[in-house]
Amino acid sequence: MSASAGPQPGVGILGAGRAGTALARALQRAGIPAWIASTRSPTSMRFHLAQYAPRATAVAAEQIGQQTGGSGPGRPDGLSIVVLMVPQEDLDSVDPGWLDGVLLVDVTNRWEDEPLPDWFEDSLQAGLSSSEAIAARFPGSTVVKTLNHLSHWDLDGGGQRVQPRLQPVSGDPANMGLELGGAADSAPPTSSHTVPHQRRALGIASDDGPAASRVAHLIDALGFDPVVLPSLRAGVILEPGGPVFNRSWTAGELADLAEHSAAGPSADGTAQDR
Repeated sequence: MSASAGPQPGVGILGAGRAGTALARALQRAGIPAWIASTRSPTSMRFHLAQYAPRATAVAAEQIGQQTGGSGPGRPDGLSIVVLMVPQEDLDSVDPGWLDGVLLVDVTNRWEDEPLPDWFEDSLQAGLSSSEAIAARFPGSTVVKTLNHLSHWDLDGGGQRVQPRLQPVSGDPANMGLELGGAADSAPPTSSHTVPHQRRALGIASDDGPAASRVAHLIDALGFDPVVLPSLRAGVILEPGGPVFNRSWTAGELADLAEHSAAGPSADGTAQDR
């Protein structure tokens, strides 16, 4: 996918912490306008953004879904893109009505020791993945899962190059972390020939094909290779404890890993039964 696919629309960010401001800076580098909201008023965020995301525009949280509306190049359906970067334990503070009619990018993560809202716990107990729980909570939004599996430092790095692993992907996905390499800062395997470095890949999970495609263009513009997964539920491999979380993969490796994960248990044994 080429970054010349067309001009990118503006993006709303709900959450002005380290991850939210890192995304705003990444959007700035890509020439994409960013609107950002938090529990604080736009006026009180002024000095915070001046330091951490000087070109982002502060808006009220209840207006975040209205800032990027309307049609335009690359916007065939006219939906706003809003990136949800609020901790899952604080999701009760987000009114679903604020996000009606938007393409909602779920960047939240589930941590084992994090207290969750009752509706979130009920959804997980009913067998939904965390992103499926988000989709159920925000029925007026079209949900896409991505960007949750890299740190804000890596987001600031802007699609750093990674060296493909030399071993083929095969066997139990539970072993792939060892077979294919560990964390992003692991030393590459030695080889008698040079393997060209490629852009880091990011997974994209959604039940809506056009929405996933739009987000894929955005991910590409940010400097990463997008890999679209077959469903929102498939995004469990992107979550903490999964084989993709906080690890650097090329597009081919991530696609192969997703295929193997779909065929068997995930790295933590939960992908198929949550």
